[in-house]
Amino acid sequence: MLCLFLAKFVCGFKEYGKSYYLCRMKSDPGKYRFFTKVDEATPLGKLFNKVFHVLEIPRSISMPETTTDDGWNNTEQALMFYELCLMEQYLHSIIHNLTEWQALTTIYAGEFQYSWKYFALSNRMDLIKEYGGEDDDYNEDGSIRTNFSDEELITDTIVAELSDTHTKSIFHSTTPMDCLTMCNMLVFLGANCIIDFLKNSSGKPIKTFRKDDDGELIENDWMDEAMHKAAKELAHEDLATILWSVLLAVYALVLQVKDLPKTEDNKEFFMSLPKKIDHIFQLRIQPIKLPKIENNEDDLF
Repeated sequence: MLCLFLAKFVCGFKEYGKSYYLCRMKSDPGKYRFFTKVDEATPLGKLFNKVFHVLEIPRSISMPETTTDDGWNNTEQALMFYELCLMEQYLHSIIHNLTEWQALTTIYAGEFQYSWKYFALSNRMDLIKEYGGEDDDYNEDGSIRTNFSDEELITDTIVAELSDTHTKSIFHSTTPMDCLTMCNMLVFLGANCIIDFLKNSSGKPIKTFRKDDDGELIENDWMDEAMHKAAKELAHEDLATILWSVLLAVYALVLQVKDLPKTEDNKEFFMSLPKKIDHIFQLRIQPIKLPKIENNEDDLF
């Protein structure tokens, strides 16, 4: 499946390479063409924006052109665009949810002294005051009762809040394997330059340039281009490795929260949670390489 996906991308890369750079020079009304960047206040935010920058080419290539039949009916193109959009939403959700987790944990520690029942009771009463409750939520005099059982409070606990059991959430449902294609796309884009595709398709050499210390443009020779390509491949591999490591660390936290007993204080876990989240935001995590693609690379072409 991954090789088929990348093979379709190669075809699109060859076909749309020139038009991509031409369209970047014009004003483009297509609001779906580019990613929405995240806040760069942390190294994690900067990492995600680097990912978005690298994936701009397949995003632009796969963006549907709704005025043409191809925009409606190209299944492979639609799948690529859909996965890129999901990746965008997921990376944004990581920043949003980890920030909320830190804030909620701070409240749980400071205001509720790590008491799950105190937190859940307060949460339940606040919800009833704001939205109203069921008949059995009130005493005979109309006041909100406070003698809720553990079972009644289970959906109002901090674990339930962090797990977001009330709504569908891409943050909680996504696994690292769901993102593996996009991670490998980062590596692929490092090893395959659009200049190479243009050279192969046109059969003509394409000059490239670099700036010297004085800002003057100098034409690259074959050694310059080889060194640049090697550096780009390494940079993309590092980017994919760091992203993959982040996804694994985030998913591990999601699973840990999911497995917490809801009607216990879980004090030890919540005392360590802000630090764990801060390590992710600061990218102080163990690097883990991407799983290898099982299919032969020759199957791409």
